[in-house]
Amino acid sequence: MSANLQLPERNCGFVNRSDVLRAATERVLAAPEGNRTIVIGGAPGCGKTATGIELAHRLQGYFTDGLLFARFAADPLNSVTESEVLYDFLVALGEHPDSIPDRLDARRARYRALTAGRALIVFLDGVATAQQVRALEPGPGSSLIVVTESRPVTPADAAGTHLFALKSLDAAAARDMLAGIVGAEAVAAESVEATTIVQMCDRLPVMLSTVGSMIRRAQLRISTPLAEMVERLHDENRRRVVLPTGVVFDAYCRSLPEGTQECHRALGLTAHGGEVSIAALAAAVRQPQYEIAESMIELANAHLVEQLDRTRYAVRDLVRRHARESDDRGPGERRVDEERLLWYFDEGILAADALLAPLRPWRNSMFPELPASTVEFDDADAARDWLRGERISIRAAAEYAFDIARYDLVVRWCVLLWPFYEKEKQLTDFLALHELGADAARRLGQRAALAVLRLQVGFAYYWLYELDTAANEFTEALNEDAGPEITASALEGLGLVRLAQRQQREALDLFRRNHDLARHIGDQRRIVLAIFHRAKAEAPDPALALLEQAADGFAALSGDETENEAKVRYWRGRKLLEHGDLDAATASLASAAAVMSARRRPFDEAHIAAALGDVAVARGDHEQARAEYSRALTTYSDLGFAGLTAEMRSAVDQLP
Repeated sequence: MSANLQLPERNCGFVNRSDVLRAATERVLAAPEGNRTIVIGGAPGCGKTATGIELAHRLQGYFTDGLLFARFAADPLNSVTESEVLYDFLVALGEHPDSIPDRLDARRARYRALTAGRALIVFLDGVATAQQVRALEPGPGSSLIVVTESRPVTPADAAGTHLFALKSLDAAAARDMLAGIVGAEAVAAESVEATTIVQMCDRLPVMLSTVGSMIRRAQLRISTPLAEMVERLHDENRRRVVLPTGVVFDAYCRSLPEGTQECHRALGLTAHGGEVSIAALAAAVRQPQYEIAESMIELANAHLVEQLDRTRYAVRDLVRRHARESDDRGPGERRVDEERLLWYFDEGILAADALLAPLRPWRNSMFPELPASTVEFDDADAARDWLRGERISIRAAAEYAFDIARYDLVVRWCVLLWPFYEKEKQLTDFLALHELGADAARRLGQRAALAVLRLQVGFAYYWLYELDTAANEFTEALNEDAGPEITASALEGLGLVRLAQRQQREALDLFRRNHDLARHIGDQRRIVLAIFHRAKAEAPDPALALLEQAADGFAALSGDETENEAKVRYWRGRKLLEHGDLDAATASLASAAAVMSARRRPFDEAHIAAALGDVAVARGDHEQARAEYSRALTTYSDLGFAGLTAEMRSAVDQLP
């Protein structure tokens, strides 16, 4: 006698789970005798049920004794009970309703007896507890149990259990799913809008299905339904109607422990950028970091966040939005959490700056009242690692600070983060942050701060080889007339631009003016830097003498000038090349390269490789030149420096 609870029809919009289906099928068919269990997990709305149904349809022919299907609610308090499901299963297996016992253990014993020795598919959809799986496991036989999770369950005590975790659809599959609902022609006609819709639905099938149905109705009344949907999704209030995140996430989130619920609420804060650290969350909600770590593990197991490394997690956009929308606290309470996040980033940035650039003048001259940070890093490397990890969140925090008129924070962060960006060359973030910072400085009426930010932006464009834009920024900084130190730095930057533009005479004049002004200011480190930069534009003999002075000057300073000393050796190698002393040039460049490699400065390593390529050309060793130029080209390309990449490509192409 076969069981006969109906399996739902296949989802006609089902796409792109072929890898999971193939792997699950192989596991089932290759399994030894006995029952086997396939558990399908993943974020709410990612298509677990549709994937399970597709798998069951594909394997139905191998399990000829029938199928039993039960659907649970995500909230166990509102779901059918195991006892109720067992009653339905027993009826499907041929038991007369009057003969079915009342007690759960008795029903389970009869169910296991009736299913023993049989080959059934038992499909348990939306399981929320391991107990539900254990209660409905059939008796010993050759059955397949398909479990889709509404929240993580761990039936690890069952032999032959295999877990598959679904992720969001990839962009192409999500687009295909949308096209399957609204029509391929509609997607092709509004291609850009289709891409936006896929992104705003987080590539989740349940959201795409909801939005797709609305678009189909809109097609009956307007010619651009996807554009209308994009407009609705961009409006925060209308989006809550179009994409009600509570339908997907509410039931699961209500079942979280109180501490984890508080952590989940913090995921909706604005002052992080969708990547959040355990330390940042702990600061926001004032919980110990170990408690936050446990909460984030629970959220990661539920596929609401993705673990990036030991301490950082990526948060899905829809999860962040649901956390905000489900937060029933008043604006004042949420603002307190946001302010704690700002404090956390501010303290870290202050502490990092003190280690990365202790001799830089702007902190003391522009922010003389700043207290020492309460944060302590072990060393400069630890500070830089922290900044790398929090980089995305810091940018989001700066945007939030600007929105609430904390312009002082935005300006300060722009100034203090310079030594980090100078080394890391994360210029997209750098320029976006400085655009905010410049606006904030204008609103505060801080001319000196605006001039310093223009200097920093000028150097960013100089690195990008957008030399005219860089020259304009340095010139604007000069025009601010914000004091001798800013003027000297602007002269230095403009001199570097003119040197890169091969305007040697003008560059030398600017560097000499910078040197004179540095001596007038009287800061020894600034004087040494001015000597170093002036050497770049001088002829080989005077340049080598100046570089010797710069090397001695950096060595005599109290701070860590290892990288500047390596830059001196790099320029010494270039000037020795101009002088024709190829062996000495190679040795000086190799010494500089070793330091930059140890200090993880790929941008400077690429400069040195290009110079070594020039030395190889001078030797007539075109094979070595090609290798060095290619190394520089690859690094510039990887770092996103289009102008320098093109220059290296031209150097390679000109080799015989």
